[in-house]
Amino acid sequence: MKAVTSGQMRMIERIAIDEFGIPAIILMENAAARVAEACMRALSGISRPKVTVIAGPGNNGGDGFAAARHLYMHGVDAGIIFVGDLGAVKGAALTNLEIVRRLGIPVTPVPAADSPMDVPYALETCDLVVDALFGTGLDRDLEGSFAYIVEMVNSYARRVISVDIPSGVNADNGKIMGNAVWAGETVMLGFPKAGAMLSPGAERAGKVTLADISIPHGILKQVEINTDVFMSGAEVWSLLPKRARRANKGSFGRVVMFAGSAEMPGAAVLSASAAYRTGAGLVCACLVPQAAAVMQNAAVEAITRVVPEKSGMFCRRSLEIAAGELEKAGVIVLGPGIGRGPGVSEFVADVLRLSKAPLVIDADALNAVSEDINLLREIGGQCAITPHPGEMSRLTGLAVPDILDNAMSVAGEFARQFEVITLLKDARTIIASPSGHFHINTTGHDALSKAGSGDVLAGMIAGLAAQGADLFTACALAAYIHGRAGEAAATELSHYGVNASDLLRFIPKVMMELEKMQ
Repeated sequence: MKAVTSGQMRMIERIAIDEFGIPAIILMENAAARVAEACMRALSGISRPKVTVIAGPGNNGGDGFAAARHLYMHGVDAGIIFVGDLGAVKGAALTNLEIVRRLGIPVTPVPAADSPMDVPYALETCDLVVDALFGTGLDRDLEGSFAYIVEMVNSYARRVISVDIPSGVNADNGKIMGNAVWAGETVMLGFPKAGAMLSPGAERAGKVTLADISIPHGILKQVEINTDVFMSGAEVWSLLPKRARRANKGSFGRVVMFAGSAEMPGAAVLSASAAYRTGAGLVCACLVPQAAAVMQNAAVEAITRVVPEKSGMFCRRSLEIAAGELEKAGVIVLGPGIGRGPGVSEFVADVLRLSKAPLVIDADALNAVSEDINLLREIGGQCAITPHPGEMSRLTGLAVPDILDNAMSVAGEFARQFEVITLLKDARTIIASPSGHFHINTTGHDALSKAGSGDVLAGMIAGLAAQGADLFTACALAAYIHGRAGEAAATELSHYGVNASDLLRFIPKVMMELEKMQ
């Protein structure tokens, strides 16, 4: 599904109103009805529920006014705290403000410079707070009573549902504008907002519920939107390579892998096993002797090609045995656990120059590339890189905090400049294509923060690409499944107890769930 920026959402709404003739007040009414439905679900089982709506002067506040009316009509004790200048309310929002006043729903104004002492009491004595203070248009840090109200909501509210995006989160990049509401649920209107899909905004959004407000789908053809996000397993299933019944191992692709070293033989096992678990037909692992011995005991399905080594790592002579495998490869994985050293760097450079098949560059191969970034320009086929922020720092020369603050733009610029698909790992992984297309992955959590997790992901990308998925789609699919496997593993093993090898057991369970979507 498309994820939109604030400007794109404004354009979508303008087209809906001006070209399709859908009045703004109808869009607001639909939004309010969906928000009220979410509130009623949250209030289920509570007798005589009480809700406080925090509203601002814009259309997000108008959604809050209308939602308060819907809740009132359902018998909920609803009240509104309005922050800002009531005289600034206009259009459809003003219409809804006038309606709630006529219904007798109390509206307590909080002028922009005030910090009234009765606000904490109103927040802590209600069952639910609806955050309708700011929508997608916020472009500056919160100040005055707006900052005060957000602080009070975070300090005193028992449960919060945000309308469209948590107030204080930048809708375009996910940055926190001074402070932002911590929502238990965010009801996103029409389309996912990119900023609430990205860290750190995503952490403030809580559970995301996508609400249909009757915007015609044809509008998307008129607005250029370059960011996608998976909002359902059905979307993932629709893109997975399909498997014919009459098939053999050759039907599902050949992965050639250069991974592992004497000190890190397990990286090769994890990556090769992950490629198989995601459906690759055959994995040929070109390994130094120490890693080959581990592979032959731990992943018996893999074909091993033992190559010459130097100090337990790949070296230029390693290609004497493995060069022929490059010609037969459907997809190549280069880097998991190969270590660092002059010989490794020379080996990586040679593989990059000779490779013609789609290539996944991970881990230590990225460190070798960072020594001569122009090697990326010599790759003959399609390429994906999978850096974490530290590796991205070595590739770009940027500080890690700067990368984390601008992850989408950093990944996008690197992808464009070097014509490589860039999968930047983070709490919300970003995949950027050279053409300017992005995918934001929303699955996974801290359980995946273990050594070897990235090795598994690299193998998964290769396994999906070997079956025919284009490399960008393979990255998006693998990131989603990898994250879901981590989530599933944590339900059994805890957030603390998941190891990378555990993912290999849960990947098939996630794949089975997706198969049921057909």
